[in-house]
Amino acid sequence: MATYYIGVDVDSKMVELAIEKNAKIIDRYRVPTTIPAIREVLGSIGGTKFLTFEEGPMAGWLYRNLKDNVDDLVVCDPRRNKLITCDGDKDDSIDAGKLASLLRGGYLRAVHQSEDIGRIVLKQWVSLYHDKVREAVRQINKIRARCRMYGIRIPRRVLRDMVSRHQWITELKEKDLAEQLAVLWIGYSS
Repeated sequence: MATYYIGVDVDSKMVELAIEKNAKIIDRYRVPTTIPAIREVLGSIGGTKFLTFEEGPMAGWLYRNLKDNVDDLVVCDPRRNKLITCDGDKDDSIDAGKLASLLRGGYLRAVHQSEDIGRIVLKQWVSLYHDKVREAVRQINKIRARCRMYGIRIPRRVLRDMVSRHQWITELKEKDLAEQLAVLWIGYSS
């Protein structure tokens, strides 16, 4: 039974698949980034199939939907791969071929992918929370910096309480600053 190593370079619109057998690329496919299209390619390959692609925004989705179509699936760490393959030409089909070779050689570091949808959704919510906190801190820093341009320091209560904020802004003597802050507070409050 033949053994195939399949490297996949993923893009939001298209995926490049490079199929390696006996240390040679024997076939390449360029298909839309849809599960049916990728499954069709994988289904056309007989024998033992090892598949890899790099960790990215679509990795979990691809992993959950393709793991049953191959004998082994490795989602690998792209930072480590860069150290190994940073020389030479680079494009999607070349990258897919390099991934297949790295998979065959055992040079890839796997990135764990959860199969528990509850855990996946929890991680997404935690990530969203962290993004919102970072964005809020960024907005507050912009507001403080804008006030420093006028030699003004914002009282803490203004940052936390909308009533105090509104009163403080209306009492500002620098009307330019008040208008700018009103715009910046929109970004903070949303």
